[in-house]
Amino acid sequence: MTQPKLSKMLRGQFRGVSEAKMLECLAKLGRDVQIVVGPARRSAAAGRVEVVFAA
Repeated sequence: MTQPKLSKMLRGQFRGVSEAKMLECLAKLGRDVQIVVGPARRSAAAGRVEVVFAA
C-alpha cells in the first residue's frame, strides 16, 4: 500500500480501499479486528454499519 493511500486511511478516507485490505492492514499494525453482527434496532427500518477505533 502506498504512503498517500495509508495517510488517507488514517484520516478516515477509505475510498478505493477494499474491506479485506483494510482488515489486513489493521492486523499487520497489531490491532485486533472484531466483526459483530446483531439484530437491527426496532425503530430502524434497516441495520447500520459502524467502524469504531478503540484506544
